[in-house]
Amino acid sequence: MKWGLTIEEAVKFHGHLGPWLMIGYRAGAIARDKLSPKDFHELHCTVRVPNKVPYSCSIDGVQASASCTLGKGNIVVEDSSDFEFVFVNATTKESVKLKLRRDVITELLSKSIEEAVKYVAGLGDWEIFELS
Repeated sequence: MKWGLTIEEAVKFHGHLGPWLMIGYRAGAIARDKLSPKDFHELHCTVRVPNKVPYSCSIDGVQASASCTLGKGNIVVEDSSDFEFVFVNATTKESVKLKLRRDVITELLSKSIEEAVKYVAGLGDWEIFELS
């Protein structure tokens, strides 16, 4: 069974293409690649971001790409200034912690939505996140 949404489907789910949606989407995609969950129940995520728009848009990105959803209860959202995504494979207990680089945050806040989308699209995964 195919699970996880394409970025186009994520945009439909969220309502528009924005940089914070893209960041959450990329975090979920990295976690799926690194943790190799067998199905959509194995992956769990804790999202630590400020609980306000636009930062909270990253939550929709995680839900779309990693299939960690509020309805299934395999995502927890914590109001924080940390900007990090912690994923755990519930079966293997392996985990990955992705922390958004501060320079990326600074750049995003200085750009329009359109410019920020182009900026994020042009970055590699490890230019966006620190793995810890």
